[in-house]
Amino acid sequence: MREFLSDAEIPFEDRNIRGSEAARDELAGRTSKLVVPQLFWRDRHIVGYDPAALEELVVAYRSGVT
Repeated sequence: MREFLSDAEIPFEDRNIRGSEAARDELAGRTSKLVVPQLFWRDRHIVGYDPAALEELVVAYRSGVT
């Protein structure tokens, strides 16, 4: 997911749940599951590497759609 977003020049904040208890607690509070990768953007939530969903996100991001 990191590589996909970087290649598409989409800014993101990477949080490592293995290295940060705060990041782990935040993810558990948002989803109650510690599955990675997960991406949150506005009302969108993508779990795992899903190229089709990521492409939709890139299009929406670039067009300013929420």
